[in-house]
Amino acid sequence: MQSLRKNTHLETQPLYKNVKVMNLLGSKFISFLGDQVYLLVLPLIVLQLTGSAVSMGIIAAVERIPVFFQPIAGWIADTYNRKRILYFSDLSRGFLLLLLAALYQTDTLEFWHIAAGALFMGWLTQLHNAAGFAFLPHLVQKERLHEANAWDEGLFQTAIVIGPALGGLLVSMTAPGAGLFLNAISFFLTFWMITKIHIEHENKVTPYNRHTFFHAFASELKEGFKHVFNTKIIWYTNLALMISTFGTTMFLTLLIFHLKEVLFFKPAEIGIILSLGGLMAIAGALVTNRMSRIFRFQTILMFAHLTGGLSIIGLAFSETFISVAITNAIGVLAACMINPCIRTIRQTHTPDHLLGRVQATSRWMTWLLLLVSAILSGYLASSTSSTFTITIGGIVTAGTFLFYLLPSVRKA
Repeated sequence: MQSLRKNTHLETQPLYKNVKVMNLLGSKFISFLGDQVYLLVLPLIVLQLTGSAVSMGIIAAVERIPVFFQPIAGWIADTYNRKRILYFSDLSRGFLLLLLAALYQTDTLEFWHIAAGALFMGWLTQLHNAAGFAFLPHLVQKERLHEANAWDEGLFQTAIVIGPALGGLLVSMTAPGAGLFLNAISFFLTFWMITKIHIEHENKVTPYNRHTFFHAFASELKEGFKHVFNTKIIWYTNLALMISTFGTTMFLTLLIFHLKEVLFFKPAEIGIILSLGGLMAIAGALVTNRMSRIFRFQTILMFAHLTGGLSIIGLAFSETFISVAITNAIGVLAACMINPCIRTIRQTHTPDHLLGRVQATSRWMTWLLLLVSAILSGYLASSTSSTFTITIGGIVTAGTFLFYLLPSVRKA
C-alpha cells in the first residue's frame, strides 16, 4: 500500500534541486533553531520571575500535556488542508511569542502568562508536526522520500548542537526576552518560506453538524488506530520504539548524574561528551540514507536498536573519559539512525488520508511510557545504583532487536 505520488519528472532530480522540499526542510531547520533558543530562555525567564525550581517543573510539565492529545492533531492534519495548518501554526506561534516578549519587555509578564503560552505552544507544535509529516510525501517522489527524512533528522540534530550556544550567546548579550523575540521572528520566516511551496492537494473536509461531529470524529480516530494495529510492520516497529524509548529514557534520566556524581567528571568534560554526541547524531541521521541503498530498513533498525542498547551497557561500566565519550557517541549515532527509517516506513505503508493520524498515534505510543520510565529510573538508582539502572535500560533497549526477527516485520 503506497500513499506517495508518482512524480515522474522528479525521478532523476537530486533532492537539493527540489525547491519545494528545500523550502520545507529549510523552514523546519529555522524553526528547530528557534525552538532550541526557546527551550533555553523559557526556564531562565521562569527562574527570573519566580526563583523557584518547582515553577520551572510546572512549566515543563504543562508544555508536555499536548503530547497526550497527538491523535487529535493527527485527525486535524488528515481532515483539513495541511499547508494551511502549517501556515496557521507558524503564524500563531510567532504572534504568541511576540506577545510574551512584549509582556516581558514591559515588566508585565506573569507566571500564568508563561503557563498559558507554554500550553498553546505545545499544542501548536503537535499540530505542526502532524501536518508536516503528512505534507512531505506530496513534495518528493517515493525513491527520494527516505533521503528527505534523513536530511530532516540531520537538520534537527544540527539545530540541537548549535541552537543552545546561539541562545546562550544571545541571552548573555541582551536578556532572556530577546530569545522569545528571536523565536517569534523564526516562525514568521518559516511561514514566508512555506508560502513559496506552490502545491495543491485534496483533503477530506466533511461538513459536520452538532449531531454527527463526535460520532464521525471518534470513528475516524479509531480508523487511524486500526490501521496502525493491522499494518504489522508499523505496529511492531512502534512497539519496538516504545520499549526502546523506555530503556533510553532510563539512561538519559541518569546520564548527567552518573557522569558527575559517580565518575566525577568536570562540567567541561561533560560538555565535550554531549557535544561529541550531538555531532554523531548528525552523522547518524545522514548515514542511514546511504545504508538504505544497501540494506532494508528492518535490517538498519535491528542493527541500530542492538548497537544502541549495547553502547548504553558499555557506558554503564566505563570509567574513563575516553571510553564514556566513545560509547555515548556510538549510542547517539545508532539512535539517530532510527527516526528517518521509522518515518519512511510509516509514510510508505499508509494511505495519504491517514498519514496524520498514523504518525500522531505512533508518536503517542512511543511516548506513552516516558513518565513511568523516568520515575522508575530515579527509584532504582536510589535503591541500587546508577550503574545498575543504566545497565537495565541498555538491556531493555538492546532486546528490542528481537521485534525485527518476526516474520511479519522481516518480510514486509
